[in-house]
Amino acid sequence: MTVLTRFLPPVEPRLRGLFLAMLGGFVLFGLNLAVIGAVVPKIIRQFGWSYTATGVVFCAGSVGYLISTLLCGVLIGRVGPKAVIVGGLAVQAVGLSLFAITPSVALNVLLQFVIGAGSAGTEVVINYAVVRLERSGQSRLMNLTHAAFAVGAILSPVVLESLIAAGATWQAMFRLMAVAAVAMGVAMALAPFRRLHDDGDGPRHDDPSIGWLVRQPLLLLCFGILLVYVGAEIGVSSWVGEYYVSVLKTPKHVGSIMVSVFWVGLLAGRLGVSVVYHGTRLAELMVGLSALAAVALLGAALCGVPWAAGVGFFLAGVGYSAIYPLVMSLVGRHYPRRQSVAVGFAGAGGAVGSLVIPLSMAALSDRIGIGPAFYFYVAMTVVMLALALAVIPLLRRRAE
Repeated sequence: MTVLTRFLPPVEPRLRGLFLAMLGGFVLFGLNLAVIGAVVPKIIRQFGWSYTATGVVFCAGSVGYLISTLLCGVLIGRVGPKAVIVGGLAVQAVGLSLFAITPSVALNVLLQFVIGAGSAGTEVVINYAVVRLERSGQSRLMNLTHAAFAVGAILSPVVLESLIAAGATWQAMFRLMAVAAVAMGVAMALAPFRRLHDDGDGPRHDDPSIGWLVRQPLLLLCFGILLVYVGAEIGVSSWVGEYYVSVLKTPKHVGSIMVSVFWVGLLAGRLGVSVVYHGTRLAELMVGLSALAAVALLGAALCGVPWAAGVGFFLAGVGYSAIYPLVMSLVGRHYPRRQSVAVGFAGAGGAVGSLVIPLSMAALSDRIGIGPAFYFYVAMTVVMLALALAVIPLLRRRAE
């Protein structure tokens, strides 16, 4: 029994139902995100979009996500987390049900904006909820929750290819996810969110000014880390399929499966950190993982052999794995009285990165080719490592 409890989430029994709902929400979130990389080779060839047009369409989701992330952090403190996540899932379902009906770039830009805005409600609320459930100083629950995200991301290309093999179009994947969003909205409406506030520690002050936010060095560093991390992670996930098809000359289905390989690495890393690491030196762990991601991604970009590059992308996934959960755990630990806004602000860094970095990659790919442009992601990962290193002395000064 002692061995078994090591693998169970460290949540008190009355909150396990809520935590399971959070896991389900992140599985759906992962499905939605990873499907982009799996459909890019198909959508480019069927709709005739350029790399830049494709990047604009999918980055529109990041614009919606950015705006919504900032709003959701404030709305949680005003209307409650349940209303925010249920409303976000409803909006997301509308966008998913209509996406890719026509090749119109303008219409699909609007629909991706809607999908991104709805997705932000899921991520901000779940990060906020898990921060409040987490044991002090650790990141086990946060890593486990984001492992559920990786599960969804791994399944996404597999489900897509299964639908196509069964005779459906790739667009059917988006309709299926719309149905899943409605089902998840019902589950979240029934989830006991009120128990998040049954801890007797009084109300939190969740409406700091913009001036307060930009005067927090640790929060700004976390914003920056998530900016480059999310941009690089989403960028690699979104373009690795096309990289395999165009650069390594593999069949399209191999490109789709490589999206899953990358996310298997993320899943392995997140589960490993959740199960094995019970310490509180989160910044040092983040530095080590960032270094692994940079080295592995460079190796994948240098290698021209598909299977060997796959090893590099897998290890890059392991390196990227716990960065987001670790950052959110640090934010939750150091800003306990303003958690929803601090979590939302840090998450907005990821939204900026998911907009700017993949779009820059798309433009670079059109200009110099997707192979050389992949080194841009290597550079962004090195920047992430530098920012993670800067967190360590800052935390030491805060502790003095």
